[in-house]
Amino acid sequence: MIRFDGAGKRHPDGTIAVEGLDLTVPAGRTTVLVGPSGCGKTTILRMVNRMVEPTSGRVLLDGTDVTELEAAKLRRGIGYVIQQAGLFPHRKVIDNIATVPHLLGWDRKKARARAHEMLELVGLAPETAKRYPFQLSGGQQQRVGVARALAADPPLLLMDEPFSAVDPVVRAGLQEELLRLQSELNKTVLFVTHDIEEAVRLGDQIVVLREHGRIGQVADPATLLAAPADEQVAAFLGRDRGLRGLGLRPAGSIALTPLDEPFAGWRLELDEAGRATGWTGHGEHRPAAAFDPGADTLRTALDATVLSPVGAAVAVDGDGRAVGIAARAAVLDALDALHALPPRDEAGHGR
Repeated sequence: MIRFDGAGKRHPDGTIAVEGLDLTVPAGRTTVLVGPSGCGKTTILRMVNRMVEPTSGRVLLDGTDVTELEAAKLRRGIGYVIQQAGLFPHRKVIDNIATVPHLLGWDRKKARARAHEMLELVGLAPETAKRYPFQLSGGQQQRVGVARALAADPPLLLMDEPFSAVDPVVRAGLQEELLRLQSELNKTVLFVTHDIEEAVRLGDQIVVLREHGRIGQVADPATLLAAPADEQVAAFLGRDRGLRGLGLRPAGSIALTPLDEPFAGWRLELDEAGRATGWTGHGEHRPAAAFDPGADTLRTALDATVLSPVGAAVAVDGDGRAVGIAARAAVLDALDALHALPPRDEAGHGR
């Protein structure tokens, strides 16, 4: 557990980066620091591993003031991931990952064996070990950065906007990979981002920061989106915060219609395995959009119905077999039930 006890940072010229921060980062969970540029997110993160020395207050790591610990030893016990991976360009991937184990005195064979394990853990092919960073894509480099941070099995992971330098598709994949890793490893993660969408997706606890590291609100994602502390927090979250909140709600509450029931003149076609091949009707054949009620969210289901050329999505099981049809109105009814609003008519209009 990390605890900031009145922690602050004032630069020699008098500039205040962080002022009097009181915050607890719970063990085994992901806490995300989010806020506008210059609000002190990175400074707060770096006070934990003493890359920035606090000038007031304390930062406690499992009850011990970090300033009482030897800086180099402290850092070797903390995983650290930054933008653009920060890999050593002259070292092969295998040696980049083995850096901290080597510093901790592991022998070469043990360190490299651990590095190979980490490659597999973050979803990289074994042959990646022999390459240099410049031979990898941006997403692959970020995965190597995560693997390096985890190599010595630290209980704490600091991540400073680690996915901001990659394109949106790669970024979504890296976020999914982090969620998978965290579900298996249960590390204490302190994550910095300026992207509220990323914060909502990754965080168990979100800390919205203002100027000088002042806290606007600390809450879980659902509470933050549903009940911003004030107008300033609400403005930062954006007008579409309700839509983001749908990404936290399961899609299992949507009422499905049978597969053999026509929908607005369209009939769903299935292959021999029971998977949807598309819609036929009105002399046309159109593709089918799908979602998994057992794994996906209301936002995914709503997206699927909006993207569907017929206004309905196919509900599928974990193997991709169709189990029912979800009309757009049924998804909107599920949303209405969530907020205890009057149901909608078949056209999706409120009554």
